[in-house]
Amino acid sequence: MERRFSHRVSQLLLASGLIAAFGFGAFGTLAHAQDDPGTVTPQDYVRWRTELRNWGRWGANDQKGTANLITPEKVRSAAALVKSGIVVSMSPPVPQTPAADVPDDRTFNRTTIRLSQTGTADNYQVSYHGLAVGHMDAFCHFFFENRMYNGYSASDNITEETGCKQGDVMGRRDGITTRAVLYDMPALKGVDWIEPGTPITRADLEAWEQQSGVKVGPGDVILLYVGRWKRRAAVGPHAGQVAGYFADTIPFFKERDIAFAGHDFNIDWNPRPGWGPEQGIYGNPIHEALLVWLGAGIVENLDLERVVETARRLNRYEFLITFAPIPVEGGTGSPVNPLAIF
Repeated sequence: MERRFSHRVSQLLLASGLIAAFGFGAFGTLAHAQDDPGTVTPQDYVRWRTELRNWGRWGANDQKGTANLITPEKVRSAAALVKSGIVVSMSPPVPQTPAADVPDDRTFNRTTIRLSQTGTADNYQVSYHGLAVGHMDAFCHFFFENRMYNGYSASDNITEETGCKQGDVMGRRDGITTRAVLYDMPALKGVDWIEPGTPITRADLEAWEQQSGVKVGPGDVILLYVGRWKRRAAVGPHAGQVAGYFADTIPFFKERDIAFAGHDFNIDWNPRPGWGPEQGIYGNPIHEALLVWLGAGIVENLDLERVVETARRLNRYEFLITFAPIPVEGGTGSPVNPLAIF
């Protein structure tokens, strides 16, 4: 699953020496993916590394990426979606005990440090990247061949002592307030949940748009619902297999100019046979594409169950979304509690 930031940068750079060259390039003409995921290949993905970049689009010093598309006008139009005033949290309770999808080192540790006759206090400690904590990723969380979003050198900008000098979570410190569009895959397929390991393709997303009548657009957050938490409650936690975005959604994200891709699990489909180091693909391909090439954000492990219930009841699959990170200088991301406002 996700590579842990605690790996030394030097180790990652050594591994990246095995990968094909990562040069600058321009956005090219792209054919839409077909229903068969096999029509998009790892060779397409490697080509997209240069064709789909947004590097330099908002200037050499840009720290916001596609969030630049969330203009004041965009915020005002998103706020106009609020009709009923219903507010729904999209974050699961933080995991405080280990489970199949919560390794020991990824539990949220809450420790009471003071208890008196007049009050109490506690300490929080968490490694939030992984499969259980609702969180957002900063650009510097992923890089390829020593290059982060906008071409910044990872070795020049990331150290274990200081964290990230460029592309850290501070670029999101003013928060995200924009339009969210919910893509309800179980409703599309007529099931309670999508089984782990299922790739969600561009054709699936476009089929849902036809059914729901709404489409994600510039500056929006796309929220993919597969019923992860409903399935977890019914059959228990799991790890290693994820119903997530397939590679053919990457040109879709580029064309639609999304600000963030969201999901109720890790965003990358898994397992990925035929999409590994032998094909020049390391780590999580959707993470790399969004964070490194497009400058788009990621927010994952969201609990979308109550949002889906509300959207189905109201028959409204677009709404205002707002969330913000803890402003940690040098941080690779942050736990978040996004709110949907209908």
